[in-house]
Amino acid sequence: MTNKQKKESVTISDIAKKLNIATSTVSRALNNNEKISEATKKKVQDVALELGYEISLAASSLVKKSTNLIGVIVPKVGSEFYADVINGIQEKAQEKGYKVIICQSDENVKQEIEMTKVLNATRVDGVIACLSMETKSVEHFKAFEKNNIPIVMFDRVSYDINGPKVVIDDYEAGYVAANHLIKIGRENIAHLSGNTQVKAFEDRTHGFKDALKEHKLPLHPQFLLSCDLSEKDIRTALKMWMNGAQKPDAIITSSAQSGLILTTVLKSMGYNIPEDLSIITLGNTASNEFITPTLSAINIPGKEIGRASFDEIFTCIKEGKSSNNISVKPIQLLIRNSSFKA
Repeated sequence: MTNKQKKESVTISDIAKKLNIATSTVSRALNNNEKISEATKKKVQDVALELGYEISLAASSLVKKSTNLIGVIVPKVGSEFYADVINGIQEKAQEKGYKVIICQSDENVKQEIEMTKVLNATRVDGVIACLSMETKSVEHFKAFEKNNIPIVMFDRVSYDINGPKVVIDDYEAGYVAANHLIKIGRENIAHLSGNTQVKAFEDRTHGFKDALKEHKLPLHPQFLLSCDLSEKDIRTALKMWMNGAQKPDAIITSSAQSGLILTTVLKSMGYNIPEDLSIITLGNTASNEFITPTLSAINIPGKEIGRASFDEIFTCIKEGKSSNNISVKPIQLLIRNSSFKA
């Protein structure tokens, strides 16, 4: 008999027979029932491992109507911000006995749609998601509601989807960044935004505009750009701005990664930061502190957002219903060398 055949033939009856206990006790022990002592659970788990018994998630979910799986959809797994969010989710999930399935949309709406189909088919207990840069319609997320799978959205969210949201005050982020630059004497401030059809970027842009208006500073239309924040887009924007008659003396960019690209390209063009212009990023990573000059940032607490997102989805699962709770996490202005007063 092969190992595979042996594992497939092992049942809870085999475990019960070896331990001389009831099959119902084995079943409860394997499902972590609180009525079973820790000592008995350990004995059952040890024998199950010895015999090669494997729990079928599919079969278990039919009985318990639960898979103890949480699906997570993020735009970029390699992003430091989303990595922090995932760490926060996994930390809390482990505490509660859940496993996490990580899906990456790669900022591609078609990929995002495929990921929602996969998670629906897997019958996860809940979903935590952040929209891709390309997402305009959110109809594909509504399939979760039809299947009674709760969904929590974070960072880039849609209020057309029922369920809790975990966000920052994006308006405040744009306003605080612009206000800081104005206080150090900058007057011609450019804003490089992500897709403003995404509410987070739209709100940051509104905050930026209102700060300029409050201080009676001009908003140069050419200094307000919405793009995918790719290296190509950043180079195109800088070429236009720095070759124009009116050059910016400061730039706010809507992600930490784009700030690193922005700084590198400007230095290659011969500009000194912050002497020629200041930079601040809406988002912060460890890399902001290792580049020269170090980059000022609005810190967005990724790990805290991840923890809060799991808490929200866990509550939805346990209560058997969703809510429209909005949890707003605090931001922090981090002033570094890129925006010291020159």
